[in-house]
Amino acid sequence: VLAAGVAQADVSFSGKGEVSVAQADGTESMSVRSGYDLNVAVSGASDNGITYSMGFDMGAGSLIDYNDDYAIDPQGGAIAASALTIGYAGVTIVAGQNKVDDLYDDQQNGDVGISGSFGSLSFSAVADTDDGASSNSFSLSGTADAMTWSFVTTDNNAAVDSSGDDTVDNSGESASKVTVGYTASDALSLSFKHDTKGSSADAVNTLGATYAMGSVTLGLSGADDDTTDYSVGYAAGPLSVAFATDESDNWKFNSTYNLGGGAQAFVSTNSKEFAAIGMSFAF
Repeated sequence: VLAAGVAQADVSFSGKGEVSVAQADGTESMSVRSGYDLNVAVSGASDNGITYSMGFDMGAGSLIDYNDDYAIDPQGGAIAASALTIGYAGVTIVAGQNKVDDLYDDQQNGDVGISGSFGSLSFSAVADTDDGASSNSFSLSGTADAMTWSFVTTDNNAAVDSSGDDTVDNSGESASKVTVGYTASDALSLSFKHDTKGSSADAVNTLGATYAMGSVTLGLSGADDDTTDYSVGYAAGPLSVAFATDESDNWKFNSTYNLGGGAQAFVSTNSKEFAAIGMSFAF
């Protein structure tokens, strides 16, 4: 039966296994954890050139999010429904109930997305077909010599911080942001972002710069809401190290060492007493 299915479409398996000693936000003692995440993808093409793909993932135990959210992520649970991705003539359509991220705020989801490009311009649009508080978002981006730019907007931003205290009030306002990047040299890159946040919140303008010196990369960004971020990274051979902090001394650190064959060791910690050390392998 499996052989007959493979004859009709390509089936691929990938994933990650991991073992670690970790503690989350100081609320738990350091303890041994292990887990895996298995991804199954099915893809094929019709005779007239339309490509299609779907997939799902399953797992058990816990994996460590050691370089983004700095958290212990439980695996497993019910296997969720999958979105269908269709491609034709350079245009990609994704359809699935709450399976497409809103382009402005990925904390909310839409049901249908379309993306493509023409010349140096790329576009995406996401629509939510649910009744009630639904969102529709759109993005347009492009390049011009050493400059990149993008515009993203949504008609229902569900993550508005109108009070300025980093809390979400779910006001459902429209919001947009414009980002411009400029490569000044092989070492120096500059960026500017204007984010409206929504009508009940003040717009935020952010300037950023990244400077690379061989194996070391320095980053600095500052915004007119009195926030500042600093970062330093190092990458040479199998070793990579990253450290970042802000004006409130909320710092985070992670380091990985490539062991070869899809395996790597990692160490991660932050100012909120998250800590983890472990090894993972991709398959």
